[in-house]
Amino acid sequence: MAARRDLLGEIVAVCRVDQPQPRLTTEHWQESLRAYCRELRAWYRSHPGMPALARAEDLTPFASADLLRPDDVLVGLFLDLGLSPQDAYRAWSVTVLQVSGFAEMWDAWHDRPPAGSDPDAWAGVPPNPAAGELPHLRRIEDVSASEPPHVLSESVLTILIAGVTAMM
Repeated sequence: MAARRDLLGEIVAVCRVDQPQPRLTTEHWQESLRAYCRELRAWYRSHPGMPALARAEDLTPFASADLLRPDDVLVGLFLDLGLSPQDAYRAWSVTVLQVSGFAEMWDAWHDRPPAGSDPDAWAGVPPNPAAGELPHLRRIEDVSASEPPHVLSESVLTILIAGVTAMM
């Protein structure tokens, strides 16, 4: 058991080395948040499986001020924008969930596709749904097939920023 904890500690230490540090400003908060989310997405992509590992293992013993400082800065931005502590918590949670979830679910398919699959052909919509079945997904089939992940990721950030703006 000690060897397992040591290994987990080493994994967390390796990932912490290049953890992005947010450079967020209230003056240009939308663009600075967008830039940080792009860096965070790239970080999650460079450390595949970390969200899954964090779900499967208790990594709280490895939490430190250094590890959590980016989250503290992000929460600070939301508080400085005038969000209540509850809304700052929600905005922080949604930001981390959107970015990590996108990298873990969407990017992973393209970065590390399952054997025998064509990542360029996958757009989250079943190809060629039968007429009469899944009519709404059929309507977006062509659009979803032509939109690369980085474009969809930017749309996610636009929606995230709109949500934070609505809470202000």
